[in-house]
Amino acid sequence: MRQNVMTHRLSNREKVLLLVLVLVLLVGLYFYVVHYPITNRLDEIELERDDLLVSQAVADTRLQTYNDMKAELEEIFAMPEDEITVMPAYSNRETLLLYFDKIFAGTSQVLNFDDERETDGIVERTVRFSFNADSYAKARQVLTDLTVGSGYRCLLDSLTVSPVEGNIEAGALRISGTITFYEYKAG
Repeated sequence: MRQNVMTHRLSNREKVLLLVLVLVLLVGLYFYVVHYPITNRLDEIELERDDLLVSQAVADTRLQTYNDMKAELEEIFAMPEDEITVMPAYSNRETLLLYFDKIFAGTSQVLNFDDERETDGIVERTVRFSFNADSYAKARQVLTDLTVGSGYRCLLDSLTVSPVEGNIEAGALRISGTITFYEYKAG
């Protein structure tokens, strides 16, 4: 006689095995439905947080640069107008030559242009100069016009003043030096 499957009574061993199988399925279902999705989402959130922290650091750096530039501009605009300098566009050589002719008028000048150097779009044009001046006042006026009076960004690197005859306080002077003018080179 055959027993009906539906009316079959499970033994204790079969019940335990079925219970273990259900527990394994529930644990697997928990990991598949709850644990792994939450862990993956937490990892994604951590990556997003790291990206936001990097973006914030970049923004903070840009803000600091902006504030530094703004403070520098405010400092420049607070200066007397005759002390404000500009950085002309490259190549400013012809304009400088015309300016030198005006500055050194009445003196016997010698000008030598060194090779230009470019760093990050800024061209350094170094000029070695020497001239004779009739007096200390004339020499001072020429040097003031050369540096401050040009209105261009420049740096007087070296300067030598010596008397042609006698002492430095009276009589003609021999002046030589090096000055670097800065120009902006786009692209």
